[in-house]
Amino acid sequence: MLSSSVSSPASLTLANAVYQLTQHVDELLPWQILDRKDPDYGAIVSADYGCADNKLTSHFITAVLYLWLASQGQAAPSIELPSGDDDDLPLADRLLARTILAADYLLIAQRPSGNIDLLSVNPDSSPDTGFTVQQLCTLFELGKERLNASPLGVDLLGRLETFIRRAVPGMLDGGFHTPNHRWVMVSALLQARAIFPDLDVTRTVDAYLAEGIDIDDEGCFIERSVGVYDAVNNRSLLFIAESGECADALPAVQRSLDFDLYLLHADGTAETGLSRRQDYGTREVALGLAACYLHANHLSPDPRYIEAACRLWSQSPHATHHLLWTVYTLLRFGDPVPTGAELPTRYNRHFPQNGIWRIRQERLSASFFKDTTRLLSLVYGQAELTALKISLTYFGSYCGRFFGDEMTVDGDRGVLHNRGLRRPRRPGYELPVSRPVSPAEWDATFAERPLREVPPLTADLTVDVVEGGFDLRYHLLDGLDGIAAQIVFDFAPGGIWETPETRTKPAAGQVFFLKDGYGEMRYGSDVISIGPGAVSHGMWQMRDAETAPDHVRVVFTFWTPVDHVFAIRAYRGIKKNE
Repeated sequence: MLSSSVSSPASLTLANAVYQLTQHVDELLPWQILDRKDPDYGAIVSADYGCADNKLTSHFITAVLYLWLASQGQAAPSIELPSGDDDDLPLADRLLARTILAADYLLIAQRPSGNIDLLSVNPDSSPDTGFTVQQLCTLFELGKERLNASPLGVDLLGRLETFIRRAVPGMLDGGFHTPNHRWVMVSALLQARAIFPDLDVTRTVDAYLAEGIDIDDEGCFIERSVGVYDAVNNRSLLFIAESGECADALPAVQRSLDFDLYLLHADGTAETGLSRRQDYGTREVALGLAACYLHANHLSPDPRYIEAACRLWSQSPHATHHLLWTVYTLLRFGDPVPTGAELPTRYNRHFPQNGIWRIRQERLSASFFKDTTRLLSLVYGQAELTALKISLTYFGSYCGRFFGDEMTVDGDRGVLHNRGLRRPRRPGYELPVSRPVSPAEWDATFAERPLREVPPLTADLTVDVVEGGFDLRYHLLDGLDGIAAQIVFDFAPGGIWETPETRTKPAAGQVFFLKDGYGEMRYGSDVISIGPGAVSHGMWQMRDAETAPDHVRVVFTFWTPVDHVFAIRAYRGIKKNE
C-alpha cells in the first residue's frame, strides 16, 4: 500500500497524497469536541461557523479512515491527538476511537427524515445527505474487510450502517435544488444498495434517470461549472455507470472530461467564464477533475486522462479541498503511471452551443464569449486580462453595453455582433396616452403607449488570431452620433503598468486612460500589451457601465461614431524589436 518514502511532491502518488492527508487530519483533530458533557460530543467544529458541523464531521471520518487504510492500520508519528478518554490505546486505535465518537454525533445530527443539514443554507437536505452517503459508502467498499478485523472497526461500521440506512428514506423522497443534486443522490442510493442489497431504491433511481443526463453534445452540463460541479457530476455518473443502471452515464462523463481539457490554462487553472455557479470568474487549478480522470480511465482507458490527472495534481498548490476523492481513486486504482500523452495546448476551437471560442497557443490561453458583457478573458503565464468590455451611455445598461448577441467563427477570424435590443421598448422614448393614469396602472400603460424609437447601437467586434495575440476592430454600425463610448481592459491586480512615459504599480480599483500608443501590464516575466489607445472624453465612470473595483482598469474613450483598430499581444521577458 503506502511506501515508506515520499516521492517528488509534484508526483500523483498515494504516498504524496497521504502525506497531505496526514497534515489535514492533524489540523482537524484539535477541532473535535471531547467534552462528554457537551451535547455535540464527538463533532468537529467548523472554524468558519464556530459550531459543530455534521458535514465536516463526516469528512473527518472519511479522512481518518482513508489515512488508516493507506497506512495499513498504522498512524503517522506526526499526528498529535488531543488528550481524551482513549489515551491508553495505541495511536492507530485512538484514531479509530475518535471516528466512533464522530459517528455517534452524526447519528444525533440526523433529522427524523434521515437527512442532515448544510449549516450555511439547506436544512433537512437530502442532496447534502447524498454527498455524505457517497463518501461513507466508499469506506465499506475499500475497508470493510480490514475494519471487520478490528473490534473498533466493527463498532464504527455498525454506526455508519445505521446512518446510511436512515439516510436512504430521506433521499428517496427528499427532492433537490440544482441539477447536479440528482446524480449525487442517485449515486448515493446505488452505492448504498450495492453494500446493503435489501435496500429498495429502484423507484427513485428510475424516476431521476428517466429525466436524462443534462449534458449537451459539446460536453457541457447545465451548470457549466468546470471549477466545482463538473467534478460532482462526473464523479456521481461514474458510480452510476459502474452500477449498470444507465448506459449513457460513461459516455456523458467522457464528453464532459474531453470538453474540460479545452478549458484549462497552461497552469492548470480553469476558464470559468461559462459557469452559472459560484466558480464564475474564479481562477483555480481544477484539481477536482483529477479523481474523475483517474476513475474514467479505469472504466475506459485513455492515456490523456492519466496525463491530465497527473498534471492537475502537480500544478495544484493547495490540494486539501479535493484531497479525499483523489485519495479514494489512488487507494482503489493504485498510482497512475504518467503516459506522456499529448493534451491540447495549441488549438482554435469554437463551441457554438455554449457560446465560447477558445484559443490556446501554449502559454497563451484566451476565451471569447457570446451573450455576456465579458467579451474576452486572456491568461498568459502569470499575466491575466480578466475582461475586455465595451460600453456607451445609451439608454441604460442593456442598450449601452456591448453583448455578443451573435458569434461567428471562420478559421482565425471571429466576429461578435451586438444588436443593441436587449431591453424592451429601448432605445426610445415613451409618449402620452392622453388620459388619466393612476400610479397603480402605470406599468400596464406601456402596452398602449406609443413609442418614439431611436436607432439601436449595432456594432461588430472583429477578431483576428495572430501568433502571440489578437488584432481587433470595434466598429459601430448604427446609432446616434455624439454618444460617449469606452473600451475597457480589466487586469488582475499585482502587475506593473508601463507606457513610454509612465511606469507604475497600480492597486485594484485604479483607472488609467491610455491616450495613444501602447501600454503593457507586466507580471514578473509575463506581459500583456494593448493599444493603440484613444481618448475623446475623461469620464472615469460612465453611467450604467460596469465597475471593476477588484481590478486595474485601462480605458480607451470615444464619441460615436467609432471605428477603432487595436491589438492585444502577450510575450515573456524583454520585448523584441519589431
